[in-house]
Amino acid sequence: MTLPYVALGDSYAAGVGAGRPRSLCWRSLEGYPVTVAGSLGLTLAYQACLGATTHHVHAHQLDALSGDTTLVTLTIGGNDIGFVPVLLACAEPAWMSDSDSVIDHALAVLRQELPGRLDTLLGEVATRAPHARRVVTAYPRLFAGIDCSPVTFFTGHEMDRLNAAADELAVCIEDATRRTDAEFVDVRAPFAGHAVCQPDSYLNGVKPIVVNSFHPDTPGHEAYAAAVLAHIGATGPTARATEAEIVDGPCLPTDTPVFRVPDLTSARSLAGAAAHGLDPAEVLALGRRLEVVSATGFPDVAASERLHAMDAQVRSASGRP
Repeated sequence: MTLPYVALGDSYAAGVGAGRPRSLCWRSLEGYPVTVAGSLGLTLAYQACLGATTHHVHAHQLDALSGDTTLVTLTIGGNDIGFVPVLLACAEPAWMSDSDSVIDHALAVLRQELPGRLDTLLGEVATRAPHARRVVTAYPRLFAGIDCSPVTFFTGHEMDRLNAAADELAVCIEDATRRTDAEFVDVRAPFAGHAVCQPDSYLNGVKPIVVNSFHPDTPGHEAYAAAVLAHIGATGPTARATEAEIVDGPCLPTDTPVFRVPDLTSARSLAGAAAHGLDPAEVLALGRRLEVVSATGFPDVAASERLHAMDAQVRSASGRP
């Protein structure tokens, strides 16, 4: 079945971070494509899927496109460059990961491989939906220099690098839209002042349902929808499409990892602690206390502060920012 509006992409397009999942691909009713569809009065072919890369979109999401398609939205590229592995490395303490090397690898993929992948995908979308407006979104900056979670270890240096990577990714996506005559929507400005841990955040920090972590919450998906609707010139009231107005595409889950909190009790953590002159027994005991924090939400300020002090000690001794 072909429909006038087709939503392609990854977890940011599939509504992760807001609302309950409707399949293994997620496709929440609070995802931004549902609001775009409802506001325009269009039936939605919801193809986006948690964990999708450009390859997944090309292989599994394009069959809904046709000459009758009038609008395509696409959010993609984050998983191609390793969005989750980068977050995982930055969330871990210094005795477990060297996040700079992981970020460097992501940037190398972004610069050397992603432009070609985007060109190929956007070219195929144009071929399959020649009469459609093709609207491609960027990703927001995640951080405002604050890590308010007791169970993660993001530093100011890491948060700055992640924000800079979001900026570079936005430029890469915009350049691809220009080369392929698609349209670009930059969501960084609407999310300014609404980063992780800010009082009026549009982005989830670490959440009990960890897959939601570092994804837009309901106001964040509404901000995405508003940016898309403003770009295409829609001026009427916003509304979400009903479930009856959504046709789900095939759900073929990916093997892309999802975010998880650092396991400070793991063999890798304890070996790393020993290698950096820390007491593995102390790390193990404190890590078990933080597991309780993750499971119950009950604060353990002393355990968190001690572990963060150990992280700072390792960074100082090794000359890492």
